[in-house]
Amino acid sequence: MSLTQISDKRGRFGIGSSGKPRFIPLRYRLIFTTSCMLFFILGTLALVLGYLQSRTIRHQLEERGVSIAQSLAAASMADLLTYNYIALERSANQAAKDPAVIYVIFHDKEGRVAGFSGRADLQNKILDDEVSRTALSSVKSVIQEITLETGEIPGLDIAIPFFPTGFDERWGTIRVCLSLVPMLKQISQIRWIILAIGLLAIAVGIMISLWTAQRITRPLANLVLSTQEAARGSLSRTIQVQARDEVEVLASNFSSMIQEILTHREQLERQLEEIKRLQRYTDKLLTAMSDGLLSVDMAGRVSTINPAAKNLFENLDNPVDRGSSLSKSLKKFTDLDTYIQDILKNPHKRTPQEIHLHSKGKDRVLLIGSSILEDRKENPQEIILNLHDITELKKLETSIRQAERLAGLGTLAAGMAHEIRNPLSTIKTFVQLLPRKIEKPGFLEKFQRTVPRELNQINRLVEDLLELSRIPKYNFEKIDIKYLLEQTIDFLEEEMDNNQIYCQREYSSDLPLIQADASQLSKAFNNLIRNALQSMPSGGKLYLKTFSQKEHPKDAHRLTVGNGWIALIFQDTGIGISPKDIKNIFNPFFTTKDMGTGLGLAITHKVITEHGGRIDVESSEGEGSLFRIYLPV
Repeated sequence: MSLTQISDKRGRFGIGSSGKPRFIPLRYRLIFTTSCMLFFILGTLALVLGYLQSRTIRHQLEERGVSIAQSLAAASMADLLTYNYIALERSANQAAKDPAVIYVIFHDKEGRVAGFSGRADLQNKILDDEVSRTALSSVKSVIQEITLETGEIPGLDIAIPFFPTGFDERWGTIRVCLSLVPMLKQISQIRWIILAIGLLAIAVGIMISLWTAQRITRPLANLVLSTQEAARGSLSRTIQVQARDEVEVLASNFSSMIQEILTHREQLERQLEEIKRLQRYTDKLLTAMSDGLLSVDMAGRVSTINPAAKNLFENLDNPVDRGSSLSKSLKKFTDLDTYIQDILKNPHKRTPQEIHLHSKGKDRVLLIGSSILEDRKENPQEIILNLHDITELKKLETSIRQAERLAGLGTLAAGMAHEIRNPLSTIKTFVQLLPRKIEKPGFLEKFQRTVPRELNQINRLVEDLLELSRIPKYNFEKIDIKYLLEQTIDFLEEEMDNNQIYCQREYSSDLPLIQADASQLSKAFNNLIRNALQSMPSGGKLYLKTFSQKEHPKDAHRLTVGNGWIALIFQDTGIGISPKDIKNIFNPFFTTKDMGTGLGLAITHKVITEHGGRIDVESSEGEGSLFRIYLPV
């Protein structure tokens, strides 16, 4: 099927019903271009050849006329010199017998007609026409093209002035007029021959161009048909072109491209199916999630929200849905809106935070985490928020704390009973012996020394318990943590020297001031250092270090604050703490010492936590202990 047939079949000429412009087949363009080129070349060639041939024939005719005139001049020289008009007339008539000669004229010295072929009546007359005047006035040969009135025969008038030998003056003029009719006939014949040859060449060229166009456009037609089917999505057509030229290469490359497209399409179909499966999986996962998931673009509009998140935000004046402005919807939840706005302003600040919501008469506690969805250039596109409802977890935590408090109360009661029983037993014994031994020498002195001591011990125990249980009135002020540590060490310096304990200090130079109660912190530091001293009865080394940092390394999501933390390290080389005891060291009345109430570390823990900080411990038996304290700046 040719390209034209395909075009006719598909109505590809002019403007179709769809309003799209149609194309002109390549075969027509090729034939038209070839024909125009042949017409131009052959037309130009015909014009050039005609012009050259006409010039050549005219030149030959001019040379012939000059030759005839010169011959007549040579033959009639004596007659012109002697004014023998009869001989000149006879010579003119004799020369005019040539079919190509129209007339021959001899002019004498004065310009009168000395001889005119066929016109004896004009002898001895002066001709006054323009051609004659031009011929007689020139001292050189003059060739003029004329048209005779008789029959309008074109001719070529050739005038040669006659100068006898030895004379500078012109003695006459010889004019020969040759007919241009044979020349024009010859030129016309040549033009017709050139035209015939040109038309034949054009016809042959058009036939060759038709054959060439057919040879080129037939494989192109198959290629066009294949591209049309490929444009409609049908890639199963096989292209077979054997043109042994660029078209075959093009068809081969197109076939390879179609195979590549088929391969890529299969891959894309598989990837699309996988994407659809992942989309279904994601939709099901979002629906099944108990946590709320919310994605927000950088303009604050909701991109994605799952059912769990919708349940958290139901009964709002402006429902939270896809495309809605989150800030307008969360006017009731100021803390949550503030957190989200902070994340949008600083996407890389992804600190989890607890938010309290009051909805439908219920208080909810949400733990919010965030992550960034970035484009290829790592520019943030969306913020993904995970809303984890920890209300029940908080309730459970409260219940556990209550149970721990009850368990601690039992431990506290047992510890109090144990600590108070010994002094009371001593007092009871002295009271029972008082009636019988009151008169015994030294008894009253021993009574007065022992009973107040035991009563003081009970009193100190009660005071420590009161300090541990009550909420003290803290006097917060800006303090220098290094100065407070040095005060505590100075107070215990003598005891450290007596026990051969070396204290190494390493304080950071850029420590900021903190808001704290100096007396309470001093008491906590004193308890930690005393415990370290008591764990090194044979001497050792106490290492103190302070530095500042932005986040708590073990619990950064809950303890991160705006201005960072001050970290304090208390490390000793003492006997250490066993793994089974280390989890109880901050419990009241827990102690591994023979002497002691077990309230020191409990009070230290209480002071640190009430300052908004945290205390951690690491220890191994025989290798010493390390306490870390983090206090907010």
